[in-house]
Amino acid sequence: MQITKVLFIQKEFENIGIEYLSANPKKNNHQVDLVFFPFPISDIKENKIISQKISEYKPDIIAFSPFTSHYQWSLSKSRYIKSKYSAIFTLFGGVHVNSVPEMVIKEKPIDGIIIGEADENIVTFANTFKTDYTKTPSLWYKNKHKIYKNPLSKLIEDLDKLPFPDKELFYSKMPSGLTSLPYTAMGSRGCPFACTYCSNNIYQKLYLGQKRLRYRDPAKIVDEISTAKNKYHFKRVEFSDDVLAVDLKRLAKLTRLYKRKVNLPFACFFHPQLVNKKTITYLKQGGCDWLKLGLQSANEEYRHKYLNRHETNLQVLKVSQLCHQLKLGFSFDHIFNLPFETSQDLIEAVSFYNQCRPSIVNFGGLMYLPKADIIKHGLASGDIQKKDLPAINNGSHKLSRQYNVPWYSYKQADKTTNTSIFMLLFILITLLPQKIISLLMKLQVYRFPFPVPNYIIVPLKIISKLVSGQIYLYKDGIRQRIIQFLASFQTI
Repeated sequence: MQITKVLFIQKEFENIGIEYLSANPKKNNHQVDLVFFPFPISDIKENKIISQKISEYKPDIIAFSPFTSHYQWSLSKSRYIKSKYSAIFTLFGGVHVNSVPEMVIKEKPIDGIIIGEADENIVTFANTFKTDYTKTPSLWYKNKHKIYKNPLSKLIEDLDKLPFPDKELFYSKMPSGLTSLPYTAMGSRGCPFACTYCSNNIYQKLYLGQKRLRYRDPAKIVDEISTAKNKYHFKRVEFSDDVLAVDLKRLAKLTRLYKRKVNLPFACFFHPQLVNKKTITYLKQGGCDWLKLGLQSANEEYRHKYLNRHETNLQVLKVSQLCHQLKLGFSFDHIFNLPFETSQDLIEAVSFYNQCRPSIVNFGGLMYLPKADIIKHGLASGDIQKKDLPAINNGSHKLSRQYNVPWYSYKQADKTTNTSIFMLLFILITLLPQKIISLLMKLQVYRFPFPVPNYIIVPLKIISKLVSGQIYLYKDGIRQRIIQFLASFQTI
């Protein structure tokens, strides 16, 4: 069997999807390597590093797995690679590709794409590389300017047959100052929900009629983490599952084994509809110190109509009370600039969050992901126009970028909302007594007409993280900035 060399290129973040895509080809005797840019450097330096790696490693395939916010960057790197190494096959996959495959495959520097989950398909592609592309399910490829589309493969039902993710791929490239980052684990794939703003909205359409939510054996999950703990000596774990567990028996087994064999603090996501006292108890006993709850809006009627979220505020309040009773830290996620959102919606959010008293309210601006159902609401509200769709679909629109949050104002339905004052109030909920927040609302401080500057917002947000016990997130960020600063003095 031929040995195929694959080179992934990734910026900013460890990508657990790429780690799984690396593990399976390696298990099947192929070679996989990575060029990783954990912090920004100049385009010229990036290209020089990529070119040097290609010259040394001589890959057959260069692969990218970008989110929409990184798609344009990945495309520019692909253009550079094809301009110098035209014979190398450039392969794209991931969330953005699954959203708009017809657009991605037409890009000149892209030779092929794999749609959907590619753990097994990338092995087939490596096995038959340059001999028979028709054998790889879910592969779209070009041949003499013609596009060929192989049928979509079915989802993998048994996740336990997959090898553990190849953590070494990223950890070996991680700057020494960032090695204390939490270990990222996944105990499942898929989500039982399909929120209109989320990438799971895309996967639901892609795999319509198939069982998308699948779970790994808790013993396998714990074996992976305990083995990695002995090797990498991390201090906490972050489960990135959309919902860590639906079944209580499975959660009880997972947390019991985790406590016995790993015994590190961990954080995880849960949906308010799936949490009760037993859930919180199992999590707390297992070592969970942080529960993440998506909410996005405090208006339950709005959530139902525009976000396809069906939890009630009473359910959210009960979860909050349980977390307080068992002294479990928890956060709410909130999205600003939602279609048809008004100042009154945000006023209600401050009051409701102040009633629930989460440890942190995480917030950001709405990102319009290509083909997500939220787009139809954005068009109806006038927040985006049809002329914006091409830019949204190729990741170049300002509302497609992960960090381009319009801090102070946007096209709210009443045109008068000062978004920054609500950001400030969300932070103050975690710092000031409940009665003080209620007083501020009675005084209608949300009518403050001027933007609250970042030099007030950012330090207060850091203080709130410190108070809640999440300062470790910023320690790693500070280390990253120091490393970046020192690296700027080095010549490459």
